Amino acid sequence: MRPGELTRVRFAFGLLGAVPVFLAGWLGYLQVAQAGELPRAGRAPLRLSLETAERQAEQQELLPAPRGTILDRNHRVLAIDCETYEVRARVTLPGSARKSKALCEAWLDRLADDVAQCLVADTGIEARAAAYARHRARLGKVLAAAFRSKDLPANGPLAETMAPPADVLLAGEIDELGVIEALRGLATRDEYKRKRVELYFQRGYRRSHPDRELTYGIVGHIETQWVPAEAGVAGAMKTFGVCGLESLRVLAPQQRGERDFLVDGLGRPYFLAPVDDLPRPNVLHSTLDIELQRIAVRELTAEADALVAKGTPPSWGALVLVEIATGDVLAAATWRHDVKHPAGAAFAPYQSLYEPGSIVKPLVLAYALEAGRLDWSHVFDCTQGGSEYRERIGRLGRRKAVSDDHPCGSLDAHGILVNSSNIGATYVGLGLDREQWRDYMRFYGFGESLALRLPHEAKGGPNRRSFDAGTPLRSFQANSAISFSFGYEMTTTAMQMARAYLRLFRGAKAELRVCRGAEVDGRWLPAPGGGDSGPRFRPEVVAAIQAAMVDVVSADPHATGSHLHREVLKSAGVDIHGLIAGKTGTAASTVGNKDGTSSSVRNASFVGVMPAEAPRWLAVGVLQKDGSARFYGGSYAAPPVVRLLLQAMQLEQRQQLRQDPVGGPDGQIRPVGGSPGDSGWGREPQRQGQ
Repeated sequence: MRPGELTRVRFAFGLLGAVPVFLAGWLGYLQVAQAGELPRAGRAPLRLSLETAERQAEQQELLPAPRGTILDRNHRVLAIDCETYEVRARVTLPGSARKSKALCEAWLDRLADDVAQCLVADTGIEARAAAYARHRARLGKVLAAAFRSKDLPANGPLAETMAPPADVLLAGEIDELGVIEALRGLATRDEYKRKRVELYFQRGYRRSHPDRELTYGIVGHIETQWVPAEAGVAGAMKTFGVCGLESLRVLAPQQRGERDFLVDGLGRPYFLAPVDDLPRPNVLHSTLDIELQRIAVRELTAEADALVAKGTPPSWGALVLVEIATGDVLAAATWRHDVKHPAGAAFAPYQSLYEPGSIVKPLVLAYALEAGRLDWSHVFDCTQGGSEYRERIGRLGRRKAVSDDHPCGSLDAHGILVNSSNIGATYVGLGLDREQWRDYMRFYGFGESLALRLPHEAKGGPNRRSFDAGTPLRSFQANSAISFSFGYEMTTTAMQMARAYLRLFRGAKAELRVCRGAEVDGRWLPAPGGGDSGPRFRPEVVAAIQAAMVDVVSADPHATGSHLHREVLKSAGVDIHGLIAGKTGTAASTVGNKDGTSSSVRNASFVGVMPAEAPRWLAVGVLQKDGSARFYGGSYAAPPVVRLLLQAMQLEQRQQLRQDPVGGPDGQIRPVGGSPGDSGWGREPQRQGQ
């Protein structure tokens, strides 16, 4: 060995031997002198324990579960969760900003300005300058409050205890990639490096309703907020207020998912694994058709706005479209006068009660005919004050006379409906006893819930005194039996009236539905409906009522729908006699006010079915106006109903034409979805293995 080599080898091995001595001394220093802790600026000391070591290894991130998705009958999205981020930051003042209050405020202002610039990096944002100004003002207040800048001394450097690091919420519900990337780039700038601004992105969801202005009432809305973990309580998505279809339990968030990740010695995550056990959100398939909903909203709004322009504004309106074969609610629109917050307005189709008036007459005559209490060919003398009137109505001593809007003379049952004679309907109604009237209410569902599980439903029904055991039979006949015959002394909603007519055509157990089914854990669960509809009227009874409703909408000058017939023929060039069958309704009511007073209102309503001979669609329209001025169903409620029915037929025809043709085994071209009469409506989603 050469001279000096041995010395170098001994020196090298001596250094290696010093390493364990150094480590032993360092560990002794940490465990004894530091008492098992490492100091951290602005944070609690880090305990050197097994638990600390485990926390620096594998950890889990809890992810909020999304709510279910709502689709219309053609699989268009009505409500869905969009993944978002809540962005928080841990902000530490640099040494240069701690030299004075002015420098601190200037640094915070610059940070607020830079974050605001990032938040408007959305390429699709409108009114960028205004949005930037809002963000800039909000962030300035948030940062000033977090560092208590107003309490800092005006002169001199800031003490160590002043303006400690602060956790700040920069933004919530960020779903634009450009904004996320801009914020991530913010922390890499020189002035924010070295942990001066540490960003944390908390995953969450924002509820999105693509056609919110059309679906506030029926689809509903929901306000949610992600509440982060605090004091040992896990974070969760909290719900604040819900209505419409959004309230159905199948849409409630399921269990949350978990994702494993590793952290380094400084607590920074450096590996994110795939999400485990995050359930697929449920999918609710509603009965709505968003195109028909758009038409219903447009037509109802146009009619109401025209009345506003004339100086006779309605207070509210409702328009409902139903598919008779299934009871599916295809569209449900509402209109209210001077509503500033649509989300908080009552949804008229199932929350606003009204006295229906003559719209119930086909229901009354159908029940009486089925019960054997009406001879359809019998001719009644409907002259007010005539001998038959005195014998059947006058003898009851009713305080208010029964009258018609125009002289009707002698009418059979068909003519009573076409002319909408109150006197004729009263003769029929007096042929029913009290128990039959009670059964009438049960058969058509008046006063009963729609069972749609929609919140705040109004049930209405007959006057409580009508069927009270203490009410004498003569009093019942003089008041309730007569009033029921032409739609008074009872209240209902537009959707309840639609169900009543659905039962006229399908049976006593027919119900409306707003949900066709749901996909839960990948399984299709159909909603009830479309099956056995219970006891029903004989076909000849329904046919007689349909024939009368067809002639209501005709050129007959005595028909209550003659004005409607002329207007549609003039404006659209369509002769709706024989195409649409319907019944008009008008009622004058007195309603109580919150202050204890009462006021008069007029209800205009119309029910229409199409095609007239084999009804497929059923629509009900209602408009209510304050005051006692004339307000007829055939003039105001009927036009939007007819326009909606006509456009429903046109829309289906267009949908059939848009279907791609395919060749059958015989080489002939057929539309996708089945026969030409099969539009695909009412079918469950087509899925593999189903």
